[in-house]
Amino acid sequence: MKNSSMPRRQHPISVLFFIMKIVKDMIYPLAAFILSTTLREDVHPLWLWGGIALFSAVAIALGALSWLRYVYRLEPNAMHVEYGLIIRKKLSIPRDRVQSVDMSAGIVQRLFGVQKLVIETAGSRKPEVVLSAVSKAEADRIRTAMVKDASDAAVTGAGSGAHNDGQGPSGASAGSADGSAAARPLYQVPTGRILLYSATSGRIFLSLAIIAALYSQFDDWVRNLGLFDPDAWEAVMPSDARGWAWFAAAACAVIWLLGTAVITVKEYGFTIERQGGKLLIRRGLLERKQFSVALERIQAVQVTQNALRRMFGCASVNLVTFASIKNDGQIHSLLCPLVPVRDIPELLAAFVPEAVWPEDFERPGREALTGYIAFPLAVAAAAAVPGLIWIPGGYGWTALALPAAALLHGVLRFRHAGWRLSNDGIIVRSGGFGVQVAFIPRRRIQWLRTKVSPLQARRKLATLQVVTASSSYAAVWLIRHIPQAKAAELLARLRGRQPSPSLILSPVSANRTDSGRS
Repeated sequence: MKNSSMPRRQHPISVLFFIMKIVKDMIYPLAAFILSTTLREDVHPLWLWGGIALFSAVAIALGALSWLRYVYRLEPNAMHVEYGLIIRKKLSIPRDRVQSVDMSAGIVQRLFGVQKLVIETAGSRKPEVVLSAVSKAEADRIRTAMVKDASDAAVTGAGSGAHNDGQGPSGASAGSADGSAAARPLYQVPTGRILLYSATSGRIFLSLAIIAALYSQFDDWVRNLGLFDPDAWEAVMPSDARGWAWFAAAACAVIWLLGTAVITVKEYGFTIERQGGKLLIRRGLLERKQFSVALERIQAVQVTQNALRRMFGCASVNLVTFASIKNDGQIHSLLCPLVPVRDIPELLAAFVPEAVWPEDFERPGREALTGYIAFPLAVAAAAAVPGLIWIPGGYGWTALALPAAALLHGVLRFRHAGWRLSNDGIIVRSGGFGVQVAFIPRRRIQWLRTKVSPLQARRKLATLQVVTASSSYAAVWLIRHIPQAKAAELLARLRGRQPSPSLILSPVSANRTDSGRS
């Protein structure tokens, strides 16, 4: 039997992934070379094809050498990795620092019967180790060696997983060594609900906006590259406003269908399972991914409803962890793509018991309404003035839709604002056309801050800011326009102290205090 401490390499097919990484890193120089040789008439085509052949040969050679030079070995309490072509780099990962060991299997991995293994450590913004292709037995061996509680983290494989009817979490019996059974909560999102999640995803509308912005440059690209006859292209495109309207509607429908299909393939078979102190999440059709989230890493839980999903009475549930807050401030760690709101208390109780769904919320008083609508309405009204003046054909009045939408959004923000304080933490509700509910344990709060603006001072209001820890970007929740006395009470109770009159602030002032270490 091969010594487990001996250096090992990945499966030979990982050479393909090394080549793909090299190509990705050099795509911009390659694109510049191809464009410069294609657009110049005095360059012989052999330069183009010769350059591409040379680039391919170099990429293949570097990929093979990268595979040969990438070795790893396991020791009882650590994993050691050595890599690098010219400069050798050595990485040691202590077992105690490992937060998750996740597996996935894409199309290429499935063809060769291997899996991708990703190891993350505490506080890292990116995986410390990525093994693109290792055998199933080797992946299980590494997972067993690197996970602190192997009995809780043992998994059945990236493509396996039990199923239920999707109506709520269920207990699946798992026998132990002595023959006893332990309940493991299990929940699979039905395919129909995955389709609804995909069809109502805001990312599709973002894609529409990006494509619309790029379309303005498309005609210039076509003409410069000489791929189409401009006259023939103009003959195909619509010639009147009605034709353009139908064309735009058809393009939006096609993009929406493609976006729905892509997200459905990505989230297909979404299954959540709780094993001991970890949540195991499996998803994907073409690339079956499996990853784990330690309960101790969860900083908060956020339930989100956009305007479309509210119509269907459903919401998405996200986890706020060290690695889930990206540089755009959004939360990317998904616990459940879509679940009926009525099932959320049962879902949270089964998988994140620390998050308890409240029966009701405390809400700001009517004096807070002005704070929610005044500034957005003023900005929207100012932006509408040019439209009232310059929109032709007697349609200038349509610009009034902007301040009307701002007014409606402000009123909805006021109606949805709320909070519920408990001994274990605070629950914050916010939103306008959509609604977000965040469960923030008191022990996870990194710091608190109260602010009072001049407009708030006149009404004796304040804003409370709650921030949880993250590695580089913070997750922030605001309770806006609440009475100053209530803000001081919340601040004191979240710090574990009695309210003090000194916590009530003066205008344009702020008070920040660390709370998680009180």
